[in-house]
Amino acid sequence: MRADNFNITIIYFKKTSDNNQIRTSYNQIVLSSILICMTNKTYNQYCAIAHALDIVGDRWTLLLVRNLLAGPKRFSDLVKGLPGISTNMLTDRLKLLEAHELIATRYLPPPAASTVYELTQEGYGLVPALSALAQWGARSLGAPRADQAIVTESVVFMLLGMFLGKEATLPPLTCNIRVKDSRYEQVFGVRLSPSGVQIDEQPLADAALRMEVALEALLVLSSKQVSIQAMIDGGSLKLEGDQQTIAELLDKWT
Repeated sequence: MRADNFNITIIYFKKTSDNNQIRTSYNQIVLSSILICMTNKTYNQYCAIAHALDIVGDRWTLLLVRNLLAGPKRFSDLVKGLPGISTNMLTDRLKLLEAHELIATRYLPPPAASTVYELTQEGYGLVPALSALAQWGARSLGAPRADQAIVTESVVFMLLGMFLGKEATLPPLTCNIRVKDSRYEQVFGVRLSPSGVQIDEQPLADAALRMEVALEALLVLSSKQVSIQAMIDGGSLKLEGDQQTIAELLDKWT
């Protein structure tokens, strides 16, 4: 039986005046409940794929990891970025990922004064698997349907897909990228350096280049199906700015 099919609720309070002790006891029981669920849904195979799916194979889990790649997020941010998920389901998934040390919680001081969830180094280790899965899925995804949600976190992951693995070959870059669809439009700021890729959900004031790309074209580009030069030649991507920077970028983009 999979964990989605049942719910274990155990409430146990020790007779003590120490509220922290009560909370600790409750959290230990909750963690035990999670581990019980994990035991009941295991594939129980000596196989690395089966073991990985025991941890991240449930519905919503990898999308939750995808969303946290964009940076630390509050619970309300995660609900907004996962249309259709229930708050109970999200809570369960967060507890499961935290139990496996794939995410951690951190308290932001005032004025934010809120708890955020963020990936650990172990959580970031899922990036290659997510990228490979995205490239496979992009081959048959096609254009966005009218009934499909378009979330910013998904677009951020596509933008990451454009640049991941190219940090060492491409020149340092600042670029504003406008992503467009009939139901979606947003400008992202991208900073690329040998140390990595940084994507902001707003334009950069110092961007050297400006790019405009349709959402479906971005999907194709991020999944390595075509080159950026082919997309420019076909008119599905526009690139403006310093011509020397553009020439150097296109020369090294393979």
